[in-house]
Amino acid sequence: MNLSPTADLDEAAANLFGYLRELDAKSPRAIAVMAIPEEYLGEAINDRLRRAAVAR
Repeated sequence: MNLSPTADLDEAAANLFGYLRELDAKSPRAIAVMAIPEEYLGEAINDRLRRAAVAR
């Protein structure tokens, strides 16, 4: 899954939650994520990904 094929952070942020829910429903053992720049919306996206990575 690609949050944004054009590397647009607005598009990536808009797709993030839906993609995480879709992946979570499949109960994967792991989810790999490519680096997202720590600037502008990238900070918020990375924060959400870090929080989602915490074991429940």
